[in-house]
Amino acid sequence: MTGELFVELLKKMMYRRKKPVRLVVDGLPAHKKANVKEYVASTGGKLTLHFLPGYAPDLNPDLLVWSHAKRTGVARSPLRAGEKLQCRFDAQLENIANDSALMKSFFRHPSVSYITDL
Repeated sequence: MTGELFVELLKKMMYRRKKPVRLVVDGLPAHKKANVKEYVASTGGKLTLHFLPGYAPDLNPDLLVWSHAKRTGVARSPLRAGEKLQCRFDAQLENIANDSALMKSFFRHPSVSYITDL
């Protein structure tokens, strides 16, 4: 991830957005680049970035997703002959993304309840 790529993602997320967005991000250097700060400032307060502490895996719902993926998917069974790891991994992430109850469960976990009131 680069600062430029992150700005593109933010622009897509903010496109036609009416309500303000408060986005919680980790300490990835790309999140703190000058061009990111410039873009956030250009939104006139419509976008606010909130940074997690330097090491806070228990506060980051992304890590709950990765933990679930490790416990239930790719790591649980060997690849079949000719099967590509990337293909299986992509399919697993797509299955997780399409399961709205599972996705909500990551944000309902007590350690990340600060994010939302789902």
